Amino acid sequence: MKFGVHLPIPSVPTDKLIKVAQLNEEAGFDSVWVPDHILFIPPGIVPEAWSVLAAIAAVTKRVTLGTCVTDPHRYHPAVLAQKVATVDQLSGGRAILGLGAGESMNLDPFGIKWDRPVSRLIEAISIVRKLWSGEIFSYEGKFWNLKDAFLHIQPVRRNVPIYLAANGPRTLRLTGEIADGWLPTPLTPELYAKRLRLVKEGATKAGRSIDEIDTGIYLYTSIADRAEEAYETLEKFKPMIAHLELLREAGYEVKIPSALENLSYFKLLPTGDFLDRMSEYGDLIPLEAAREFSLAGTKEECIQRIEEYIKAGVRHFDLINIGPDPKKVMDTYSKEIIPCFREDG
Repeated sequence: MKFGVHLPIPSVPTDKLIKVAQLNEEAGFDSVWVPDHILFIPPGIVPEAWSVLAAIAAVTKRVTLGTCVTDPHRYHPAVLAQKVATVDQLSGGRAILGLGAGESMNLDPFGIKWDRPVSRLIEAISIVRKLWSGEIFSYEGKFWNLKDAFLHIQPVRRNVPIYLAANGPRTLRLTGEIADGWLPTPLTPELYAKRLRLVKEGATKAGRSIDEIDTGIYLYTSIADRAEEAYETLEKFKPMIAHLELLREAGYEVKIPSALENLSYFKLLPTGDFLDRMSEYGDLIPLEAAREFSLAGTKEECIQRIEEYIKAGVRHFDLINIGPDPKKVMDTYSKEIIPCFREDG
């Protein structure tokens, strides 16, 4: 089992993110993840992801370093391949490229096209991996054409792991076919197991084993001595934790006004109108539902919930620490939770 930390962007100033990463490495976490965004919800300080990872690479020794997640629209695959190879070199072979199909807030305000996002994703992965191989090659695709292309830097590992933030049937099967890891949005253990079956289908089709794929998930976590205190911190994050279509799939009868019916995180923009609608949607989500899609409560409750996720197939947790006392949450994982799930624990 692996436990990672999702850096607190956009709430923490950029210079402090480096220290947060160091503290979590010292605490025993296995990975550090950075969201690759231009804008964010809620609004705040949003630094460039690969620059942050490069700085963290220079002051850490053990943790793997990944994006959760980059998209294939804002970077030419050659530029992305160079960024990742640089962080892999700086870290001594610890980079992970997390990729997703993209969302409005990083693209629409800037006039960046994101038509046929999954096809772009597939083509970008093919080009990036080819560039990492070190060979000179030409490529004619639907979106990019390369002639005698190569990089003057290669990653330490010939194949840097690529994790997909897959949530729909097509990308779930694609994860099984070509990815090294899976990092979906918050899900209940039951929904996770259901989607994992599609990942396995893709793996089987490609002649692979599910054991070749690092099955992860990113989850919000809050721990306190009093469970109610931990639950309270979920309130302002409810729209990010529990997406409407997933709530309904999980069996929650949430009555949504028609004006909010088409509200989706992937289509949101961090502007007044959208933020107001997001807040209104959050007020309609039962706190119980948010708890189902997160790790919150006492230490004992979180351990039990982690066990349920493990039974569903999770092997790598990317945790977003929103506890009332973030340091206490980190220390609890470090000293009392993570040791429970180590092979020698």
